[in-house]
Amino acid sequence: MIFETPESMIEKSEMLMTEANVDLDSCLEMKQLTHFLSKLRYFTDDTLNTNLNDSEKPSLEYRLRRCDYVIKNDLFPVWEMRDNILKQCSYELEKYKKKLDISHPDVSTLKTPLIMNIGNDNRLENLDPYKKRDLIKKTTVAYGDYNASKKWLEQQLGVEKILKERSVSILKTQCNEFVDFQALYYKSRR
Repeated sequence: MIFETPESMIEKSEMLMTEANVDLDSCLEMKQLTHFLSKLRYFTDDTLNTNLNDSEKPSLEYRLRRCDYVIKNDLFPVWEMRDNILKQCSYELEKYKKKLDISHPDVSTLKTPLIMNIGNDNRLENLDPYKKRDLIKKTTVAYGDYNASKKWLEQQLGVEKILKERSVSILKTQCNEFVDFQALYYKSRR
């Protein structure tokens, strides 16, 4: 999956990425995604209060312009990018689960015969007696990866919710206490 990085993020950090586009192979690469998401969070939500503060020009007009700039150029584009990453991961995981369900039928219903016909000459040969055990082991590992990824995704969605709530609280304090910033964000995405 490829995501276009917002301009403000490219300017802020060379450490975050080397190119304007980030190419992540799969949501099953949780370590890489966690690192990337934490960097995105750090440069927006974690430093939001600092980005909004400017002791040199404390006038209300300047502060409101600063809020507008930070919201439109930093915060909302990165929120959207993170939402898109997690939405894509959710889609990928459901697709991966369907693939697992198709390729690994319920192992308990498999009845491995000891002898089967092989080829056109109807020769009888012994089957591998460990086939069922190996299939169970392979299935267990595959579903374990899926479950770990699903749990990671749920944790990331929880982190997003908490960070957005905290950021909205900061925006209400610093910018305008009467604006519903989350509603404004969702409205801006349409």
